[in-house]
Amino acid sequence: MAMRILSKYILKEFLSNLTLGLLIFTFVLILDHLFELVDVLINKGGSLWLTLRLLGLLLPSTISITLPIASLLAALLTFGRFSETNEITAIRASGITAWNYLKTPYCTALVLVVFLIPFNSLWAPLAQSHFRQLFVEVLGRNPLVRIEENTFVEIGDYHFFVRKKTRASLMMGISIYKNAPNSPPLRIYADEGTASIDKNRGVTFILKHGHLEKIDPASPEHWVHTAFDTYTLSIPFMTSKQAADKSMEEMTYFQLRDRIKELRAQKIPFPVLTCQIHLRWALAVTPILFVMLGVPLAIRVHRGGRSIGFAISLGVIGVYYVLLMGGTGLGQRGVWPPIFAVWMANVILMISAIFFTRRFLKQ
Repeated sequence: MAMRILSKYILKEFLSNLTLGLLIFTFVLILDHLFELVDVLINKGGSLWLTLRLLGLLLPSTISITLPIASLLAALLTFGRFSETNEITAIRASGITAWNYLKTPYCTALVLVVFLIPFNSLWAPLAQSHFRQLFVEVLGRNPLVRIEENTFVEIGDYHFFVRKKTRASLMMGISIYKNAPNSPPLRIYADEGTASIDKNRGVTFILKHGHLEKIDPASPEHWVHTAFDTYTLSIPFMTSKQAADKSMEEMTYFQLRDRIKELRAQKIPFPVLTCQIHLRWALAVTPILFVMLGVPLAIRVHRGGRSIGFAISLGVIGVYYVLLMGGTGLGQRGVWPPIFAVWMANVILMISAIFFTRRFLKQ
């Protein structure tokens, strides 16, 4: 009975600190997107429900990162307070073994691991894919959603500038520039024009009363000037490289695996895709490692309260993600094998956690 009461007490404290950390870190990471969503709601004509849906679809990819961080903070704050108030000393004096009060946070962290494995591999990529589809829908409702007066806007390989726009979707003083690496530069000027959105083709501009400037293929040092009364230009939302990068983030584990099979059959290297799979798994197992490290660190520090807990968590997370991103970069470039490059940070974290846990248990 006493052990059940103790377990419930520890679980309640741990979950409250986990929720606190999850809310704080998630808010910090999506703060930049929040400003964009507020702009969609206030200035772009999006409804409140649509804005909330966009926010909801943004959260999964953020939670993949913030939930492991929150588990570390929860371990530090929970056992830091127990140590500061001498509750750990009282528990030990009553004859309760370390495992009896460590099993609650450990089991909770294992539940988080079981949750994050399918979450990172399936649900978060699907949510990100749906977010992009929904955002395109927002653009379709308001063709000028990306365009501001006297501001350069990048759409695909083009840079767009408009001097003035009206509520009737009419734009005046239009300048469009294209300077892609593998294509000749292009400049288009028009007195006025309108824009529309196609989910497959991107933004279509109907330009009137202007001229087009491009390099003469027969004489590259000369420009060809062509006047027009009406000119139609379709611009994809993203460059081909951006689309490829995005699609990898939106691909589920099974889609990545199928893509790897295709590349293997064509004898094309695929370290980037392999790293992406291992990265999702590596992040999924970090809660148990962070908790194993956080508990002995919190008890060892003994004093300082929440401020010390936040400081230690930020330090540990900073070192871990530098190792993780550095190793992943080396794996994607083929310098190291992907499995070693991605899991290196977790191995170091596990060794550190075991070291501090053993020292704690020997006390």
